[in-house]
Amino acid sequence: MNLNENNLTEQPVIEWFKQFGYEYKFGPDISPGGVLVEREFKDVILEKRLRSALRRLNPDLPDKAIDDAVYKLKKVEYPNLELANKEIYQMLRDGIKVNVEDRDKNLRGKFVKVIDFENPLNNEFLIVNQFTVQGVERVRRPDVVVFINGVSVAIFELKNPTAEEATIQTAYHQLQDYKKDIPEIFKYNQILLISDLLEAKYGTVSSSWEWFKKWRGIGDPDEKLKGVSELEILVKGIFQKSRILDIIKNFIVFEADSERDVSKYTKKICLYHQYFGVNKAIQRTLQALKPKGDGKIGVLWHTQGSGKTLSMVFYVNKTKELKELQSPTFVFLTDRNDLDNQFYKTFLRTGYSALAKQAETIKDLESKLKTAGGELIFTTIQKFGENFGILSEKENIIVIADEAHRSEYAELAARARKALPNASFMGITATPVDLENRSTRLVFGDYIDKYPMSRSVEDGATVPIYYESRLIPLHLTNYFIDDEFNELTQEVKDIEIKESLKKKFARLEQAVSVPDRLKQIAEDIVSHFNNRGLEGKAMVVTISRKVAVEMYKLIKKLPNAPEVAVVISNPNEFKNDIQEETRANELEKRFKNPEDPLKMVIVCDMWLTGFDVPHLMTMYFDKPLKNHGLMQAIARVNRVFKDKQGGLIVDYIGIADDLKKALSIYDTPTRNEAMISIEEIVNKMLEKYDVVKSMLNGVDYSKWKYLEGEKLSQLFQQAINTIITDSKDGTLDEKKKERFLKESSALIKLHAFAMPHKEAYEIKSDIDFFKAVRSNLIKQTVVKSRISETAFDFDSTVKELLSKSIKAEGIIDVLALKGRDKVDISILDERFLEEVKKLKYKNLTIEILRKLLEDEIRLRVKKNNIRYHSLLELLEKLIEEYENRIINASKVIERLIELAQEIKKADKEARETGLTEEELVFYDAIASNKMLKQSSEIKKLVKELVKMIRRDLTIDWTNNEIIKARIRDNVRFLLLKKDFKPEETEKITDLIYQQAFYIYKDYNPRRANFYFM
Repeated sequence: MNLNENNLTEQPVIEWFKQFGYEYKFGPDISPGGVLVEREFKDVILEKRLRSALRRLNPDLPDKAIDDAVYKLKKVEYPNLELANKEIYQMLRDGIKVNVEDRDKNLRGKFVKVIDFENPLNNEFLIVNQFTVQGVERVRRPDVVVFINGVSVAIFELKNPTAEEATIQTAYHQLQDYKKDIPEIFKYNQILLISDLLEAKYGTVSSSWEWFKKWRGIGDPDEKLKGVSELEILVKGIFQKSRILDIIKNFIVFEADSERDVSKYTKKICLYHQYFGVNKAIQRTLQALKPKGDGKIGVLWHTQGSGKTLSMVFYVNKTKELKELQSPTFVFLTDRNDLDNQFYKTFLRTGYSALAKQAETIKDLESKLKTAGGELIFTTIQKFGENFGILSEKENIIVIADEAHRSEYAELAARARKALPNASFMGITATPVDLENRSTRLVFGDYIDKYPMSRSVEDGATVPIYYESRLIPLHLTNYFIDDEFNELTQEVKDIEIKESLKKKFARLEQAVSVPDRLKQIAEDIVSHFNNRGLEGKAMVVTISRKVAVEMYKLIKKLPNAPEVAVVISNPNEFKNDIQEETRANELEKRFKNPEDPLKMVIVCDMWLTGFDVPHLMTMYFDKPLKNHGLMQAIARVNRVFKDKQGGLIVDYIGIADDLKKALSIYDTPTRNEAMISIEEIVNKMLEKYDVVKSMLNGVDYSKWKYLEGEKLSQLFQQAINTIITDSKDGTLDEKKKERFLKESSALIKLHAFAMPHKEAYEIKSDIDFFKAVRSNLIKQTVVKSRISETAFDFDSTVKELLSKSIKAEGIIDVLALKGRDKVDISILDERFLEEVKKLKYKNLTIEILRKLLEDEIRLRVKKNNIRYHSLLELLEKLIEEYENRIINASKVIERLIELAQEIKKADKEARETGLTEEELVFYDAIASNKMLKQSSEIKKLVKELVKMIRRDLTIDWTNNEIIKARIRDNVRFLLLKKDFKPEETEKITDLIYQQAFYIYKDYNPRRANFYFM
């Protein structure tokens, strides 16, 4: 069997869909030229199927309403893909609004249902492979497209797992190209899926690479599925008919970049833990409803940074439409105003601006509950400390309490239970709940679902948190620490005790804010931040607003300080001492933009909870925090961003012991992920450093930064020659080169994270050298590895530490040596070939020639396979003979230079024919037959052939048996007409057809030069 993309990935996907009852069609069969044509190539909606579904789902509506609905769905136009996708999503979910005449000839607004979400079997599910789409300039062919009622809702891009260059990353990038070339199909898309069978991920039209995620589980995320591929789990986990409808209806949101003046929407889809967790919560909600239930929904534990707030949006999406609840009212309780605002803003940004409201007082809450129907009310738990009676006796109120298990919180929540006696209560938390706590169990019940930090890091939903101690002494007397200090970080109600603690806190603040100490910390923060090897932003956490302002002033004075801002409550009190812009929402906008130059913020209490900035890499702590407050604060750095390896906590005040205590309630894996010493990264870095260093054994690069010109070039020659050479027999060593690329990539990332740790700083010069060598190795030698880190660099958080001069010069400029004119870097340039022959290191010479020759030949093979393919085979044979020690280094260099001459000769002969590139392809197909003489007769024949073949071309003709047969027949007839012998005719017809297939396979009549694309 031929192990290709079709039978390894495409066919299994089709079979899995068939198992779920999906109809299957082969793309070319339903496209022009097919046996059952349903579409034109530019159509991405199957209109007949759509119309049939709309009539079935809307039997009471007239044909004109159906026509209007189809027109509206097809004619959505926006310059921005996300906006078009958002409008179409709303049509699919809620129906298409059309005007219908009533009996009195008055127009009434009606919604045309596109998908029946309540009755899955009332919809038509179809899977199509090789679905060719004609764009404005290009024709593209997605591997598998999923249709519901004629609308394309999912696209699969699949790669052959046996092909080195076909990775899941190339599938992702192919989809990004498709978005530009055939944007029309992406307007309707709900899920994008990529796989090479071994790996499988899904995302949306908005998802960057890091947000394409794996799916766990088919029936349950914890089930053991041995021997089942990720692709099968993805297909069977998402595309069961009822589940895909559930996901489309309830588990997709478009999040705006702000509450007002929206400039961008990001389409987000649930992660598997959100889907399963929310659906468990829905089941428990129905069980808990009074009067039959006890009103205790339970506690949902999803760790910090794993999308807990978004899970609540999904929960509301689905719960608000449950018939049993009859438009429920949701009351969200938090214990801090900033958390209350964060929750409120998230719902505003995800489409709930008309329903979301904040209650300022208990009376305001009572008033809103009286009139509420399907609304979301946000308030703080502290309001339930006031005296009040029953606020509402409605049974369709759902109270959702954030971090519901704190001692005082549970007490207040119990009072909320009395005020809302018939409501159902759910707790959500990012930290484990002590279910032995009677108050928590009485109010909320048991766990609904658990998604701990260890699982979140494993899934890539969050990144691990690292800890670095850089303590600056406080010089405090002993009595102030330990037990009494614990009181300072806890909530108390007794006024006298509060006053006593205020005095103690003032003394702690005084000790922390000693000018020399703050100056030392400010200098260390700027130095540390500037020398980190990562792009990203930082947050400084101070003990008070006053100290925050002092820290701002100190940092601003320092040379090379990043742009910094203070974010505190009542900033106008310090308006003469801080930045001009003090509005928190404006600063938030800037800080959340990774491209904005505002790199650092200084806070006291604000932004420590519920504040998501994925590119926040570092937090500098000079404030004592404890328990859940500390856990919530450090989790600001655990968000996913590009290739971010982790977040870093830098400790100036000694939070380590408090962090250990806060983690004591977690399981061991979670404790290990939540507080990893920076030393672990340093140790891994040193291990990789030893590996990479050993691969350059014998190369002295200790003073490389002091070299220039010829000496620097020779050092690079030696280094690269060492990496590509087998130390035992002196031949080329492909595996050693690949290992260096992989190990050096890991080392560079670890080093970037560890900087400016002392041990990282000590090897910085060596890392820069390895980076320069690695960069040139990729550029100047043939890299065929499947290792994604080698030649496939996605957007990285690693700073470019390498000087531009080194990167630009590289080893290829070894030929522009001191005292010589710069040589044209071309395999076809005689002077270049002469210079290459003089290189000291033979393996380096071979690799440079090999790389340049391969690039040149492959470029030509794309246009004319027959003329140049033999040269590519010859190149591969030469390298193989050298690696097998059949020929020596000197001989292979000589033969490679001869090969360069062969390319020049082939190019010259091509020019002398006077034919176009397109005509030359067919000329070579005929002339390559040794029984024929190359003549002017062949040229005339070729021009006639090109016209004849072009006449029959249509989009996707390679999948149309009739057109393929017609082209063959016409070519055969023309050759016989020109007196070719029958045996010659068959052979040449095959060659011509192969060439036509190769150069015209992506034919698009809209594009002038449609060949060689």
